[in-house]
Amino acid sequence: MLLPFRKTDDDEAIRYIKKSGGLNDLAMSFYKNLDIGNDGVWDVWKLESPNMVWYFRGSPHVHVWVNIRA
Repeated sequence: MLLPFRKTDDDEAIRYIKKSGGLNDLAMSFYKNLDIGNDGVWDVWKLESPNMVWYFRGSPHVHVWVNIRA
């Protein structure tokens, strides 16, 4: 998910994620009630840990919010 970002930003984000428990502390949520068009493709999801939130809404157009606390 960090691939589109600059390498320096990617490294910084991974450093903070590891510092706060690593990938094992991440939880992913899908919001079935926000399945736009009821097509079985969930358009909204959130990846979070105690120090991070990554929110994605893919319809009607893409919105992404990322917050990684230092």
